[in-house]
Amino acid sequence: MDSLIVSNIRQRPTRTLVSVVGVALGVVLIVVNTSLVRGMLNDRMQRERGIGAEIQFSRRGSSVLSPSSVLSLDVRYADRLSRIEGVKAVSPVGRYAQRGPSGLGVEQIDGIDFDSYSAISGLQMVEGRVFQSHDEVIVDDFKAAQDKLRVGDPIQVFGQMKTVAGIYSPASGPRIKMSLEALQEAQAAPGKCTFIMVQCIRPEDQEAVRDRINEDLPGNIVLLTSDVATGFGRAFPGLDGFINSVLTLSIIVSTLVILLAMYTTITERTREIGILKSLGASKRYIISVIEREALAISAIGVVFGVLAAVGVSWGIERWTTLQLEFDWKWIAIAALVGLGAGALGAIYPAIRAANQDPVKALSYE
Repeated sequence: MDSLIVSNIRQRPTRTLVSVVGVALGVVLIVVNTSLVRGMLNDRMQRERGIGAEIQFSRRGSSVLSPSSVLSLDVRYADRLSRIEGVKAVSPVGRYAQRGPSGLGVEQIDGIDFDSYSAISGLQMVEGRVFQSHDEVIVDDFKAAQDKLRVGDPIQVFGQMKTVAGIYSPASGPRIKMSLEALQEAQAAPGKCTFIMVQCIRPEDQEAVRDRINEDLPGNIVLLTSDVATGFGRAFPGLDGFINSVLTLSIIVSTLVILLAMYTTITERTREIGILKSLGASKRYIISVIEREALAISAIGVVFGVLAAVGVSWGIERWTTLQLEFDWKWIAIAALVGLGAGALGAIYPAIRAANQDPVKALSYE
């Protein structure tokens, strides 16, 4: 029976190729999208933790995605926060989001006071210098390598061309930083910021310091940086629905492709099936041949799908600053979806083949 399955696949290369591509597409959808979501969230969490502050202080209603509320916090809160017991250092930060350079997603930009920010985060210049005018920015070493940026190169920020004054490390927060005053000027919000980073004298006392801040400055948002980092997944309530939609779409695509391919091949092999039945082949045998052929095609599609997903992911990481992180669990799910869709799509054609009348099948032209 195995030789029959192999010969059927080899004799119909075009149909087989179409089926393989359909299954591979489903696998690529699952692996790439889940890897992209996982990689972006983990990369963001690592960079937020790299800021070095234990607490983030902001006002209610502020959002980096809304120009009207991106800078809504008075920087004078920094002075009041610095006087609270247990606070070691503070640094106001303005954060703004713009469209990514590749057109995919958004890219965030921080406006910072370099001295106070670097004292908390440990940020250091590895090449060039700190920005000295409103037309200069600094970028982290990852973005510099990814976008092939060097000191003195132009970079687009807010639809205007700025100059890369320097490259810093380690990565912390957004990959582009400019002076807080420059961001305030661009947003027509003098003396404002998005949030204030708070570093504690004793990191283990951060919860007690947070409670003191809430007591002294009620009505604001006071979050532990660890909660901010781990809360990105919860910040996107539609994330689980998106992943489930991708899974459903992958199953539908793979199932329909296999169903159409198997249905077509049954029509093409009507006489062959009639010969098998006239020689005594049982319904179970016919169904088994069709299902095993579908599973073989699906397995080939899964392999090509995983390889294609790796290639697509490499291209995304090569040409954008997006990060992808593969998870063997989702690769296994993608493989099971591909195989399951193949088996499901072949059920109707297999039953139809098994129920054919051998006399009519032999006379089919």
